[in-house]
Amino acid sequence: MSAITELATRLGKAIAESPQALTLRAAREEMKKDAAATQLLKDYRQQADRVATAEAENKPVEVNDKHKLREIQQKLAASDAFKKLTAAQVEYIDLMRKVNAALEQELSATEGE
Repeated sequence: MSAITELATRLGKAIAESPQALTLRAAREEMKKDAAATQLLKDYRQQADRVATAEAENKPVEVNDKHKLREIQQKLAASDAFKKLTAAQVEYIDLMRKVNAALEQELSATEGE
């Protein structure tokens, strides 16, 4: 294995073992164990897809569909498991953004930017 791929492997392991990754995995597990929150998320995705499909097809979105989507969204936002999952996702994405920015900064001269 080359030195670069070894460093990449070490970086991947460090990210996987980071507090952000550990928190994200724990939040996902907690969400899976919360049947009500999991069902709400499923319902939200289905309803959001229904609305998005209607919009994409230039069909009118029924007021009922918009209300149902908002209602599901509010219930989901009130779920502790979903709140934890969302917060963990934000922290993990922020970590990955910082890692990507550091890589881009180091590669900018090579990439010609």
